[in-house]
Amino acid sequence: MYFESKLAFRYFRSRRKSLARFTSIVAIMGIAAGVASLILAQSLARGFSNEMQNKILSNTAHVSIFPADGAEIENWREIKTNLEKLENVREVSATTYESAVIAGTRAANYAVLRVTPNPESQIPNSEKVEVALGKELAEKSDLKIGNDAEIILIENESAPQTLRVSVKEIFQTGLYEYDSTWIRISPEDFTRLKKTKDFAPTILSVSVNDIYKAAKTAGEIRRGLSENFKVVDWQEANQPLFAALSLERRVVLAIISLIIFIAALNVTTTLALLVNERRLDIAILRTCGARTRQLIFIFLLEGLLLGSLGILFGAVLGLLGCFAGNYFKIISLPAEVYSLSYIPFHPEPEIVLLIIFIAILLCLTATLYPALKASRIKPLENLRQQ
Repeated sequence: MYFESKLAFRYFRSRRKSLARFTSIVAIMGIAAGVASLILAQSLARGFSNEMQNKILSNTAHVSIFPADGAEIENWREIKTNLEKLENVREVSATTYESAVIAGTRAANYAVLRVTPNPESQIPNSEKVEVALGKELAEKSDLKIGNDAEIILIENESAPQTLRVSVKEIFQTGLYEYDSTWIRISPEDFTRLKKTKDFAPTILSVSVNDIYKAAKTAGEIRRGLSENFKVVDWQEANQPLFAALSLERRVVLAIISLIIFIAALNVTTTLALLVNERRLDIAILRTCGARTRQLIFIFLLEGLLLGSLGILFGAVLGLLGCFAGNYFKIISLPAEVYSLSYIPFHPEPEIVLLIIFIAILLCLTATLYPALKASRIKPLENLRQQ
């Protein structure tokens, strides 16, 4: 294959007529733009999916256990002890969610009271209940650390419970739905708020060591509990969201691959023009004994050289675009619409390699016709015309 490679590289470097030169430049630019766009689109989609997954997993349970009828779990301490013996279980915490309204200095806003134990919390000595507010909720209610507010539990609309609380902390999860509604409160303060003696949760939140084995762990927990309990892992709970994001990535991959294929058609045009220019060379090669497969290989290799140049430029541009997007935080979104205020680019090596492979395959497909056309040129007819 030595002379075929040498000849293909020579044809690639040689000066061409203006039309062939123009189509070559257009082909390289089109393929580069397509590859760069595909890398950017896939990195952005992956970044959005990863950010959503990280934010959700850092603020919600990997596996949730709750009664089917929504009642309180009376024997939760016994269940918690048994669950902590499982191999993949890292921690089990008792949790309750209550609908509420918080009245600040500016306005009253709907909120979700999230009862969760704080390892640093101690039994309170003061009469005032201390809570932590989401950043967006605190801003809407015009509340700051140290301010007092009123929380109204609306579980029983006929006789709502009201208690004055103090803002101890303002937190930010990164997800607008949580930051704009959540109020964190300790079980001890929640029992004071509800005026009950003991805390009885409605949900047991399980944290696991390996999040990708959460479904298996959920199955083990399900087999150890009665049918009165429902067990849901994080993948099942967020299946519609992640399925939609996965579908979006596949659709973008398919659409932009078609754009790359259209750009690769310029390679077909360039090689067709080149074959027309090199008819005499092809005739001489055939006369000297060059085989059909050798002629096909020459023009396939030249088409791949042309496409590879565009793919290289596109990959570099795409990765530089991802770096610039992360450095300058270009993709800023309204958090109330998209949940996230900023989306990073996450270019994954395997995805970039897949894009390069797809682009090479499309370029190779585009070179087949002119390469076959070159192999079918009849040497005697072309030599007579010269």
